[in-house]
Amino acid sequence: MKVRALIVSLLLFLTVFQLQASQDIKVRIQKTLTINSVKVKVFSGTYQLQDSVGNTRALFNKGDSVVIRTFNNELILISPADTFFCGNTVRLRSVGFLNIFQLYAENSTRLYDDDLLISLQEDKTLWLINEVELEHYVAGVVQAEAGIAKNGEFYKVQAVAVRTYTLKNIEKHAADGYQLCDQTCCQVYKGRCANTEIMISTSKTAGQILTDSAGNLITAVFHSNSGGQTANSEDVWGKSLSYLRSVNDPYSVSQTSYSWTKTMSKSEWLDYLKKNFNYPVSDAREVAKVTNFTQSSRQVYLTGNIGLRKIREDLGLRSTFFSISEQGDKVVFSGRGFGHGVGLSQEGAINMARQGFSYTDILKYYYLGIRISTLEELEKTP
Repeated sequence: MKVRALIVSLLLFLTVFQLQASQDIKVRIQKTLTINSVKVKVFSGTYQLQDSVGNTRALFNKGDSVVIRTFNNELILISPADTFFCGNTVRLRSVGFLNIFQLYAENSTRLYDDDLLISLQEDKTLWLINEVELEHYVAGVVQAEAGIAKNGEFYKVQAVAVRTYTLKNIEKHAADGYQLCDQTCCQVYKGRCANTEIMISTSKTAGQILTDSAGNLITAVFHSNSGGQTANSEDVWGKSLSYLRSVNDPYSVSQTSYSWTKTMSKSEWLDYLKKNFNYPVSDAREVAKVTNFTQSSRQVYLTGNIGLRKIREDLGLRSTFFSISEQGDKVVFSGRGFGHGVGLSQEGAINMARQGFSYTDILKYYYLGIRISTLEELEKTP
């Protein structure tokens, strides 16, 4: 009976999920690969194959597959039943309910929801764009960004943040003919969500977004672990935002990514400072400042105009929240946290959820003065 109840509940949530997933997002997928040929297999549902002028050239059902590659200056499609040219673009358009395709590209195999657009570029490579319903995309990002959390309430937190970030940045790659990509510069997206708990949590928050006091979408950034204190937005990106304020975060303390260390030779550290900042490494007093440095709370600079953010980027450190100690001929970076430190701490939020906090309480803890609104309300805002 419990299994049957779970199945009924899941089907109900999937129905709500489909009904509310009305907005399509154009996401360039497999962006880091150089693709010259791709195989697509229908995993579920039915697809129309349309050429560059919109004509339907074939109909594919579950189990059918097609290979698409370049030939001269066109795309050629090869299936067991036929071979034909389609111009410089091909669209696999879903027909009906629960359409899923399997994509084989350069030794990578992934499942995706909804539609696929393939376009031939001037360099003869293929761009793959997943035209995916918003809620399907949100669930996929939640799984890619935080699927190991295993906590339904946290998945609600992540879903609302992901949805908000998506819509706030929806035109990031508009000049390139798509809206978002599947890399960290947007949000990590590896295709269809296969986690039932994430799908249910996403559907329970469908359409929910975060807005500021003026009713505008916030920049809902997140990171792995704050190290016990989040950062002000201007300290990382130079722009002050009222909802991205530094907050004490005891919920991130002692979690998986809370602490880290890195050791390097003292001479290498001083050479780096001299080369990049013209630091006076022959002055003993100045050397002492950069070999014995403590952050009890977040700072922006090591000393003078030497920014901690640049040090983090150049040395590949996990965060800017670190102290430095001299140990013989070496220096040890003892750090806290993982990521830029602004906004939502994922590990802190997971800990809060496990302690019984609601997803709304967690969101309001990390994003100050925000309102949990809906897409419908946003559309009515003048």
